[in-house]
Amino acid sequence: MIKTIIDKLSKSNYIIIKPEDLIQLINQAKIIKVENTYFYDYIRILEIDEIYIIQETTNKNEIILRKMNSLYDAENFLQDRLKFYERKWDGCGCKIFYYE
Repeated sequence: MIKTIIDKLSKSNYIIIKPEDLIQLINQAKIIKVENTYFYDYIRILEIDEIYIIQETTNKNEIILRKMNSLYDAENFLQDRLKFYERKWDGCGCKIFYYE
């Protein structure tokens, strides 16, 4: 299952997985960081065989994975998302475009 996820991520900007696949992924990956968005579940940085993956839940309750080029890129992505959610608490009315 992990190899299939990595293969799909190498061919796409993102993939959507099932909740049961997320459980398997979390059990097999190294969890680098976990942050609670307090809106749409958690954002995680995961590492599998030196491949960094961002996992988050969309506003449509889909579990989305993105392969990152490096841990540095993953950390920056995570910080940008957290800043967005902080602005959302202030009522900015802004939206995340998860599928880009």
